[in-house]
Amino acid sequence: MKKFILLFFAGIFAFGLSAQEEMTLEQLKAKKAEKQAAADALLGEVASLQGKIDTYPGWKFGGLGVLGFNLFDNKAWYSIPQAHSSQNSLGLGFTAFANYDKDKIFWRNNLIINMSKTNAKQFDDDATVETIADKLSITSLAGRKINDKLAISVEGSYVSSVLNFNDPGQLTVSAGVTWLPITDLVVVIHPIGYQLNFPDADFNSTAGAKIGATYTKDLFAGIKWNSALSAFFSYGEGENKSYPGQPDYSRGEMSNWTWENGLAFSAWKGIGVGLNLGLAGNKQLVDAFRTKTDDDGNLIYVEGEDDSRSENNPLQMYYNLGLSYNF
Repeated sequence: MKKFILLFFAGIFAFGLSAQEEMTLEQLKAKKAEKQAAADALLGEVASLQGKIDTYPGWKFGGLGVLGFNLFDNKAWYSIPQAHSSQNSLGLGFTAFANYDKDKIFWRNNLIINMSKTNAKQFDDDATVETIADKLSITSLAGRKINDKLAISVEGSYVSSVLNFNDPGQLTVSAGVTWLPITDLVVVIHPIGYQLNFPDADFNSTAGAKIGATYTKDLFAGIKWNSALSAFFSYGEGENKSYPGQPDYSRGEMSNWTWENGLAFSAWKGIGVGLNLGLAGNKQLVDAFRTKTDDDGNLIYVEGEDDSRSENNPLQMYYNLGLSYNF
């Protein structure tokens, strides 16, 4: 009996100790807050170290590649006009940079290549239509810093295509100042510039001002955005070489601009989904595309069949959506 009583009280004592060790809800919340504060402090240290790495002087390299591939096939799909048709497209986009930064000087280089090919076929007439988009852009900006936000700079940029190299082509050289308001933004203001357009027989070259801005930002974890805006404002007028029957170009029509964007979502080890989008306005390029030569060698100005081509200076656009690799 005595042993039973001792065992009974020993069990009650052990149960009491166990109950005392179990935390209350308030204690659990307090413990979680303590651990969360420690984790936030570590994340802050990691972010601070990454910021020092990003701003450390020297060379930095990176880029984005996008590969898009689409297949479409319609057989007796009568809800569309092309009920019996097929289409396939392949697109390749590549953006890379090599930047050098020191206390007093910087040198920023960018390369953009975008190519796509689309084949469309209607089975009833067995005709195949092929369209190709092609873009090559190389930019180099060098400067000497006056202070942390302002620098004296020079820039050279070349725009053409890979398949039809320099036909047409555009080389722009300029000088002025570069503004560095924040780490991710570079603004170029060059009042002294000259733009060479090739070939000379079809395009005018002119003096002017170059203004541009590039912005690169990690929007969220695994999502990166790169944007580049470039505009050239002509100081003079120009002859309409593509079609002499049309009026000569005003200063505004001699000016041109380009805005290119790259957006990448990284899902696994730099692999994900990417989008490249380019917009542009260039009156000389539009007129050269519309001009054709008849059998007698005379220039004929051809208006497009759709509304966008029949505009005086329509918005030019390309895009490429597909698998991406961010490096």
